[in-house]
Amino acid sequence: MEVFKDALSEHTLDIFREHHELFKDKETHNDINNFGIDIRTLMHPGTKAFDEVKKICQKHFPNVQDNEIYANYQRQSKPTFLHVDEYGTNRKTKTWTIIIPMHTDDRIGVLLFKDFFNTNDEIQKTIMNFDYDKSRKKSNVSQDYPISHLPYNYKDVDDKFIDYLDLAGVFTYQLGNYVLFDTNQIHASTDFTVYPEYQQKDLVQIHIGPSANEGYNPYHKEKIKI
Repeated sequence: MEVFKDALSEHTLDIFREHHELFKDKETHNDINNFGIDIRTLMHPGTKAFDEVKKICQKHFPNVQDNEIYANYQRQSKPTFLHVDEYGTNRKTKTWTIIIPMHTDDRIGVLLFKDFFNTNDEIQKTIMNFDYDKSRKKSNVSQDYPISHLPYNYKDVDDKFIDYLDLAGVFTYQLGNYVLFDTNQIHASTDFTVYPEYQQKDLVQIHIGPSANEGYNPYHKEKIKI
């Protein structure tokens, strides 16, 4: 993971906000997360928001093509589980994710780990078969952020699965900053819903690279992945 600070102008963030307001009620531009966690307002090529996204992507991947970029303005009503972005499932080349916060608040953010998985089913199997008694904790990050939505040892509710993973870092929400990481790197959001002022939170999500997911078309509503 790599964090880029003060990398985005207020003008760019305003374009993202305007895109959301313009398209949030259009069925052709929106998709509901498989688990009802968020609604994603798609940024199609040809929109001002997509142009801004492409500029960001080209800073890191100068030769990126439009069909190698998937972007959306995401309004979350629930925190995200421990997962990988399945845009990168069965990939032949590396794929990447960028998260751009649309709030400033050090209490909320993204927990990123060094562990890699191909699919979320693989993560689920690992969690179900994890031997807490024979494993060693690698951090105490669960004590620093609200994460009640994440897995724990059924024998001890205070024994959190994420503490046994290799922590890559925590990206907290600051306007103008963004984080870049491998799509197959396991990550989760902190639980922003514990704070009464947050009925929802907003972010821009970008996936970069040629997805090897069979039949994946990021702008076809039925094909959207986590």
